[in-house]
Amino acid sequence: MSENNFSLAGTHRARAQEWGLGVSSTGKEQLAVMFAFVGGEHDGKHITWFGYFTDGAVDRTLESMRHCGWDSDSLAELDALGANEVELVIEDEEYDGKVRSRVKWVNRVAKLALKEQMNHVQVAAFAARLRGKTVASKQKYGTPTASNGRPAGSPRQASFGGADDGYVPGDPGPSDSDVGF
Repeated sequence: MSENNFSLAGTHRARAQEWGLGVSSTGKEQLAVMFAFVGGEHDGKHITWFGYFTDGAVDRTLESMRHCGWDSDSLAELDALGANEVELVIEDEEYDGKVRSRVKWVNRVAKLALKEQMNHVQVAAFAARLRGKTVASKQKYGTPTASNGRPAGSPRQASFGGADDGYVPGDPGPSDSDVGF
């Protein structure tokens, strides 16, 4: 549980807001980073992560710093730590009889991975080739709705430089007999 008596366990997007180097009560050098959650039910709330520079932890701490946007080769230059959004993996754990949320991992935000992404010309040709199928699919299955009964929102789509995909409103597109395969 956090200090506010609610669990933050799960994976959340966040961005570093404040940070500093210090020494723990056991004499270990550490980096403290206060993250602010971005989006979701905890938007704007904060949690602090501690990275350590012991032999067993230094590589993962430096990797986490890179995920945050740190681009220097000097620990004296931490200015870019807040450049990137990251994904925090948070777990609840018990310590001294109290349960609190703790940042377990600082990971880079997952990105869409395609072997070869289509350019806008390829997208237009592909969309035209399957237009008959997509129209039939919409007629058969309708428009999806969210759990609140309204039309579902669109996820972020990969950018193709803003080019026209060849869709013309009202144009039914090619029929299946126009597709050459």
